[in-house]
Amino acid sequence: MKLTKLVIQNFRSCKAVEINVSAMHAIVGANNAGKSTILRALDFLFNASVRGLNEESFWNKDVAAEIRVEAVFTGLTAKETEQLGAYLRDDGSFHMARVAAYRADEESSSDDDEGDEKIKVSQQYCKPLPKFDWLREININAKNIATWLKDDPSLGVRGHNFLDAFGGKKPTVEQWKEAARNFIKQHLHADDLAPAWEDNPRGYAGVLKGTLPFFVLVPAVRDISEEAKVLKTNPFGRLLAAVMNAIAAEKRAAMEATLQGVANQLNRAGSAERLPEIGTVEQQLNQAIGRVFADCDLEIEFQTPTFENLISAPRLYADDGFRGQIEFKGHGLQRAVIFAILRNYADLVTGKGDAKHRTLILAVEEPELYMHPLAQRAIRRLFKEISGGGDQIFFTTHSALQVDVADFDEVIRVETESVTLPGDKKAVCSKVRQLPVSSIVNDEIARHPHLAGKLTAASIRDYYSNAYNRSRNEGFFAKRVVLVEGLTEEYALPIFATALGVNLDLLGVAVIECGGKGAMDRLYRIFNELGVPTFLLFDYDRSNPEPEIVAKSRELLGLVGSPTDAPNALWISDRVACFKETWEPDVAAEIPDHANLLTQARKALGKTAGKPMIARFIARELARREPPFVPAGIKAILEKVVAVVGGPTCLKKP
Repeated sequence: MKLTKLVIQNFRSCKAVEINVSAMHAIVGANNAGKSTILRALDFLFNASVRGLNEESFWNKDVAAEIRVEAVFTGLTAKETEQLGAYLRDDGSFHMARVAAYRADEESSSDDDEGDEKIKVSQQYCKPLPKFDWLREININAKNIATWLKDDPSLGVRGHNFLDAFGGKKPTVEQWKEAARNFIKQHLHADDLAPAWEDNPRGYAGVLKGTLPFFVLVPAVRDISEEAKVLKTNPFGRLLAAVMNAIAAEKRAAMEATLQGVANQLNRAGSAERLPEIGTVEQQLNQAIGRVFADCDLEIEFQTPTFENLISAPRLYADDGFRGQIEFKGHGLQRAVIFAILRNYADLVTGKGDAKHRTLILAVEEPELYMHPLAQRAIRRLFKEISGGGDQIFFTTHSALQVDVADFDEVIRVETESVTLPGDKKAVCSKVRQLPVSSIVNDEIARHPHLAGKLTAASIRDYYSNAYNRSRNEGFFAKRVVLVEGLTEEYALPIFATALGVNLDLLGVAVIECGGKGAMDRLYRIFNELGVPTFLLFDYDRSNPEPEIVAKSRELLGLVGSPTDAPNALWISDRVACFKETWEPDVAAEIPDHANLLTQARKALGKTAGKPMIARFIARELARREPPFVPAGIKAILEKVVAVVGGPTCLKKP
């Protein structure tokens, strides 16, 4: 089974959050936006417990409302369908919820770390049920049947009499249930049904425990010394126990015989096999003690290992050029070992290949912690491999190496918004944004109808992958983005911003070079639709002889809702700026001694220096002046960049 939808209500910062789930998701956003809350909600869904829950777990401490985490699962196997049959919807999907409710009238004896005993956890399932109580199986019992027959002897719907099924005889409970199932199939219409939640039916919690996907959470801080211990309750111990239990009986008997031979050589019970040196020492001790206590017999007995305590004794060592216990290795290696242990443990629980019987859902907080860039990319490849094999991955991240423009639909962007409560009180809510591939496919078809039936998710990814490089991924993590056409703007704009006393990094503004106008529309769609306020800066190239260059300029202006005609001067609006021609001549016109600066740049950089290097040189020279000089047009652009706000959707529908 696959998790396809997640709904989180009243849990920590999540007042009401809904997520469409696919194979792998990178959860991004500012600190304290609610990224980890999503992982904790998943943990509550799959490992429901009051442990760690308290008043602070309820949104805005509103304990009058329930914590509720709902999930929709699809693609159930035949075995899962059999196990969950009574709880499935007509389309074969499974819709469930975990609920935590605060009971203020109950006393708690637990501390906050263990959980508040006033909080009670239950589980529910949802399926369309008849609006009529007498057709709902959960309500059918002998007492209710008697009441229904007494109060309404003509039970029916649209002229169909339900009681006709019994031929005037009094039905048993099982007969009523069977008749109800048949009546629903034969006579009820869609408007006779309504989604209904059933709370905690008998045996339901046990069915969930053995059927739901196996969930593993790796928090940002996890102690390798605990993971590397061999305990009955931890993954490493269970892994080794499984290995030892799989050892053939004859091999195990041989090992036990060897251990018994060691015991015979050390202890008195071994009689003739015992080492004489030990017997001699024991005899000398008894001679000495016999002078004081004649009836005392001292025996030296060694605690020799058994097969069981042998498997609890191993230590985990790592040789990365220096062999040593894993507890004393670097944090990066320790974290990688934790991943390895949990991954192999998950395979043990869920099965592998043709023997796989449960789905794994792995949730990781900041997998890039302590990892160098190459290792971070290796982790992303590992995650892609796991999710490509049928399992699912969620991870929070602050690393541009853990996301990819071509996989924009993997990104769940979390941000906070302030809400006003009664009495003018303020509270903060987490909200999420996603961009499904289907939205981009539909947008392209709406703009280019001849592509209908030709575009696919795979072809869209190929198209968007051409806009990818690692620096462009910074946009997923920024508070604001300015998309610039080339290196000239990327080099010079931050220098001018600093000269104005504007710290773009501190403001969370990412200047992203797009490698030309061609990729700007793709990047704008991604960042804008994910809620990142985005500003466009490019050259209109009005005198360019190539018509497709000017056509692209018109397209970009239209994308943000601006007039598309060629400007007569630098055009600046709240979301876009474009030079009449290009950066170089338009900016040069605003610098009184530009010709002199250009000569200095070529002398310092060499005759082969390109436009971006010259632009950076000139920007630095102007910024060093007292006071710093910033061209008026650049200043106006930067004022718009730092003030840009999220725009309306730019996507169209066919």
